[in-house]
Amino acid sequence: MGSTGENSHLTRQERFSIISTIHKELPGFTLIGGIAQNSVEDTLDEIESVKTAGAKYAVVLPSNYFGASIKQGGIFDWYTEVANKSSLPILIYVYPGVSNNIFIDPRTIKKLSYNPNIVGTKISYGDVSHHTLIGLDSDIAKNNFNCFTGLGQILLPALVVGFKGTIDALSGATPKIYIEILKLFNKGEYEKASHLQLIATRGEELVVKFGVIGIKKAILTATGIGETHLGRVPLNQDLSEGEWNEYSDYLSELINIEKTL
Repeated sequence: MGSTGENSHLTRQERFSIISTIHKELPGFTLIGGIAQNSVEDTLDEIESVKTAGAKYAVVLPSNYFGASIKQGGIFDWYTEVANKSSLPILIYVYPGVSNNIFIDPRTIKKLSYNPNIVGTKISYGDVSHHTLIGLDSDIAKNNFNCFTGLGQILLPALVVGFKGTIDALSGATPKIYIEILKLFNKGEYEKASHLQLIATRGEELVVKFGVIGIKKAILTATGIGETHLGRVPLNQDLSEGEWNEYSDYLSELINIEKTL
């Protein structure tokens, strides 16, 4: 239950209902609940709610209302207080695009990795150097700290620098290609992995260009899941058909490859 699911546009009861329903239908499937609150208290209450619904982990955006006024020391203190009181293990979610342009310095993530209830991070911006600083740090790795990129378009580069995989929105449309890239990488078949990565990255241009609505439209196109690709207000405005068609060949290529896997 995260950004693509319009977490911030749902009530707590709606978020609980969605996670609870998925947990009942797929009881053996590990669920991660997305948390987007500003106060420590609301964050802890939301974590408790997703835990009750069936989530095993919480991926937590930073408090971000005050934007540029927030210092790295404050981010460290906030996550530490949340982690020390959380009823679930948490992952640090770094997604400046939905959190008032808050970046969490890799050095801050390293310090937080020593907290036993902080078990990983999801990095949803395209700075591969930051991925590298986190993924290849041996001290972070010793803490059993799991690193995931939020960007499937750089899955292969992220794997090379020590990341475990991706938690990617477009994988809701074509999950098999990302699994195959991971399998090929683990087998050392880098040329084949690179070929699939290029196809996936082209498809991900829809995400870069159109955001959440583009992701939803891609999922509906590829799977037929969903009544509409439009979101709740203010995400209720449709895309330009002309602009969508400029990228539709990339999506078609991605869907066609998915069908062969």
